[in-house]
This record gives sequence, structure tokens and C-alpha cells, in this order.
Amino acid sequence: MKNKLFIVTTAVALLLTHVAAPIAGFNPAYAAASAAADGLPKPAISRALGALLVPINKQVIKKFKLDKSDRGLLVLSVKPDGPADKQGIKPGDVLVEILGRKVHKPIDVDVAVRRQLKAGNSNFKFDVERAGVMVVVAAVITLEIYNETYSVSELSSWETTTSFEGSFSYSEYISDEMVSIEESYTSEETVVEESISHEETTSEETTSEEVTSTEDTTDDTSTADDTTADSNDAADDNASDGNAEANDDSAADSDDSSADDSGGDDASSDDSGGDDSE
Repeated sequence: MKNKLFIVTTAVALLLTHVAAPIAGFNPAYAAASAAADGLPKPAISRALGALLVPINKQVIKKFKLDKSDRGLLVLSVKPDGPADKQGIKPGDVLVEILGRKVHKPIDVDVAVRRQLKAGNSNFKFDVERAGVMVVVAAVITLEIYNETYSVSELSSWETTTSFEGSFSYSEYISDEMVSIEESYTSEETVVEESISHEETTSEETTSEEVTSTEDTTDDTSTADDTTADSNDAADDNASDGNAEANDDSAADSDDSSADDSGGDDASSDDSGGDDSE
């Protein structure tokens, strides 16, 4: 009986050990896997704002209880005293547009800001949806602010919002996406410059095509004008020839008429001569 009891006790202990092992490693690993399984898109740091942004998709709308019509970028967190924090952009805000231009990916924010900075503009207008209300945030972002560096390892200390609690763990999410965030932050500067360079090249090509099209139109107009001028010249020549011929015919008829009249006078003269001889 004791042997049986020992065997049963050992079996139960082994079973508990196997069950407890995964439970012991549950917190970081399982939570991270769970966050990835939610289908949330990868977040990225905005250099211009000092904020962690995530693109809005169906999973984000469901997870954060956003409006189904929401589009743009969800602000997950902001660096304390960073650009976004100072300008009044808060965690939980939805970034919709920058200077009237819609944003869909975190990189869109920095491309838009860097483009304006390159053109010498440091004044920005962000259209932000906050608790269902559209808010316009005026911001001043200089090149110095844009070039400020951030430590990805400090993301856990960035300010987030309590509205996410109960449905989302910020710390677990960034822990799961840390490698991706680091990679995107490291490569972002190159991506931004390439995007702006591509836009400039495309703009130049478009302008060149428009100039070429205008020149072609001008050439066509000139050709049409030349053709019209040639036609008018030909018409004028024909009219001149016709007038010259008419004048020649008129002159000939006049000469013939004068000759006839002269002949008549001769006859009269002859008659007069006959009378004199009598």
C-alpha cells in the first residue's frame, strides 16, 4: 500500500513539475507571443516627435477601441519633455494629417517634417483626433530637434496612457517588438533621405515632361501658323495674278476699242476729202 501511495505521489509530483515549468516562464515569453498573435503592426519611433507610433489597422481599432473610421497613426507613448510632449501631442491621440498631407506609416511623419525642414520651414500643423474630436496642433520643429537621438532601451520609461490598461500591456508589447523598433530607428535616416530624393526626382521628371509637352504644343502652333501664312500668301498671289490678268485683258480691250474708234475717224476723213475734191 505504501509503495502504491509513493508511486502515485511521485507521478503527481512529476505532473505538477511539467505543468509548472511552462507556467514559470509565462510572464515575458507568453505575453510577448500573445501580443504578436494579436496581429498588431510594428511600431516605430518618430525622430521629429519623440513619440512611438503604430499604424492603425483593424487589429489596432479592435484592441484600442478606436472608431471604425479612424485612419492614420496611433500615438502609443511620448518621451517626457520631448517634441510631441512639449507641442501637446498626447498618448492615445490619432495623427491624421501633417500640413494637410495624410500619414499612414510612422516613416510618413518624419519624411513630411524633413521635407519641410529642407525647404526652410519649421512651422507645422498636425491634425489630431482626440477622443473623437479633431484637434489642430501647431508645432515648431527645428532641424536640431529633428536630429535629437533617442535610446530604444528607454522606451519603457516613456509616457503612455492609462486608457490602454485592461486591453493592452505597453511594456510587454515593446519588449516583444524591441528588435524591430531598433532596426527601423537605425535605418530610418537613410529611408527618409531616399524617399525625399525619390520625390524630388519624380517632381523634376514631371516638370520636364510638362515643359516638353508645352514646347511640342508651341511647335505645333507655330507649324499651324506657318501653314496658315503659306495658304494666305498663296491666296494673295493667286489674287494678284488674277488681278494682273484682268488688268491686262482690260487694257487689251481698251486698245482694241481705241483702234476701232481711230479707224472710224479715218473713214470720216476720207469722206471729207471726197467732198473737197468736188
